[in-house]
Amino acid sequence: MYKRMWIFVEGEHDSVFAKGALLPILKKGYDFVDTWQYAQEAPKKVIDFLRAMKPMQADCLFLADIDDSPCVTAKNSVLMERFREALEPSDVVVVVKEIESWYLAGADDEVCRALRIASLSRTDHTTKEQFQAMMPERFKDSVVDFMREVLGRFRLDIARSKNQSFCYLMDKLEARLKEA
Repeated sequence: MYKRMWIFVEGEHDSVFAKGALLPILKKGYDFVDTWQYAQEAPKKVIDFLRAMKPMQADCLFLADIDDSPCVTAKNSVLMERFREALEPSDVVVVVKEIESWYLAGADDEVCRALRIASLSRTDHTTKEQFQAMMPERFKDSVVDFMREVLGRFRLDIARSKNQSFCYLMDKLEARLKEA
């Protein structure tokens, strides 16, 4: 059976991460994997796309930054309300704090030295602003270039140990790949 998965991401930085770090893993269990940026779309369009996936039996992974929500449960409630019955709670992974924290989670001490950035033992509360403040001067004109540089040296095992929400994501993906 032809297996598909769509990774719903908020924006470009999330898409770059998903394509660089997650697609290579997911391609082991799926014939087709791609991202779809939902944050700038009307909720009805997102709901329609989610519903269109059902007859194809496509899997869905829905990533969302926790942003200002007090906890993961509250963020899940906001998403469930916004996208009604079209979104399954089991498809949602809330990124704590923001996707930039996952980029830094995969950078070990050697990578941090090579990039001349601080090595963090935990990245659970790292924000986009902190990430951008750490960027070396040569990347100041392109956040995406810096993100791709970090992803080129990304270590899954390190990321799991440095960020709890990334570890949760990987546990969820491994379970899905066993089913696929």
